[in-house]
Amino acid sequence: MPFFKVTTNQKLSKQNKNWLLNAMHKLVAEELGKPDKYIMTAISCDVDMRFGDAQDETAFVEFKSIGLPDTKQLSAAICKLLEQEIAIPPHRVYIEFTDEPRNMFGYNGTTF
Repeated sequence: MPFFKVTTNQKLSKQNKNWLLNAMHKLVAEELGKPDKYIMTAISCDVDMRFGDAQDETAFVEFKSIGLPDTKQLSAAICKLLEQEIAIPPHRVYIEFTDEPRNMFGYNGTTF
């Protein structure tokens, strides 16, 4: 049930959004070893955002899952992906990690 969402002030074409969604999905599968059918990714782009004293490229990431591994490694992987794919430097990214209890995540009329 991993959920990985990027909110950014970057403008992305439909093709770039699809490319990034696929790269995000792959990162989750590789880093967490979760089955593809449960991974959800989302992008919200061209959002009015300010980080620090500038409106330069920036991103806020929400990363939720049941049972998170070492978040330092995950943070590095996410920052690397955003820098490579949409040119956002790691020092312009905040990441919110949430390790969800199974009973707090619903799916298919029940919980995990």
